[in-house]
Amino acid sequence: LACLVSGNQAWAQHAPVLALGIFHATFQRNGQPNPTAMHDLGLASANLTLEATVRGLSVHQMAGILPDKAREFYALPDGYEALTALAIGYQGDPQQFPDSLKGRDAARRPRKALREFVFGGAWGSAAAFLPEAPH
Repeated sequence: LACLVSGNQAWAQHAPVLALGIFHATFQRNGQPNPTAMHDLGLASANLTLEATVRGLSVHQMAGILPDKAREFYALPDGYEALTALAIGYQGDPQQFPDSLKGRDAARRPRKALREFVFGGAWGSAAAFLPEAPH
């Protein structure tokens, strides 16, 4: 819990499982840089989230961690980097959340339109297969 920023500590303290997402910047087999290490961590986190969901659990992924605290607390070797954290457990009752979290949890989470980040041909040019933007 001490490896999370204070805003995440407030609610994550109730999660039965907290995990750190850690990547190794080089390949074990040859010591060469692993340019996809963070991508691999993201895929591992996504797959963990999917499997947990199938099993009736919830996962909340967090970027709000204290990497230096994680390194110190867990004695991470050189080349290993703590990048994210995951809270894993069963969904809590929103009515029992503190007032400061009730509003945030219930708030609509707007998403960007696909045209803002799915490009075709050139950066910033919306892919042709996307529908026209609504008027």
